[in-house]
Amino acid sequence: MIENIVKRLCIYFLIVTSHSLQAKDIDEQFAVYGVGAENCAAFLVAKDAGGQAIRWYFDWLAGYFSAVNTAASNTYNILGEKTIADTSGWLEGYCAVNPNMNFTNAVADLITVMYEERANISPNKTGGWNKFSDQ
Repeated sequence: MIENIVKRLCIYFLIVTSHSLQAKDIDEQFAVYGVGAENCAAFLVAKDAGGQAIRWYFDWLAGYFSAVNTAASNTYNILGEKTIADTSGWLEGYCAVNPNMNFTNAVADLITVMYEERANISPNKTGGWNKFSDQ
């Protein structure tokens, strides 16, 4: 019972504060490097071309996801059970609908969608919320 209340409060807090936790300057701007500075249409072109073009995006995504794992609290792996390749389909659909969106913003929206299914503890450890269940 108490665990459900705590869980619901955490989800509520996450939803209410998620936009305010994004790091931006006073004008809501931030620097973007690499292919993240491209728009979604460029990602779709790279996906169709394959080869090195799409590898640049997957390499960039690996760095972005690693940064999220480092910066987001209670996050071991933002991908949870997914792989970087698994995110490609979601991004392809999202970018098809939003071709002028900055690719970094598309990935930030993907992070918001994936957050609930993230791994919050290393698969080699026990603990997390379940360590309190016996008390």
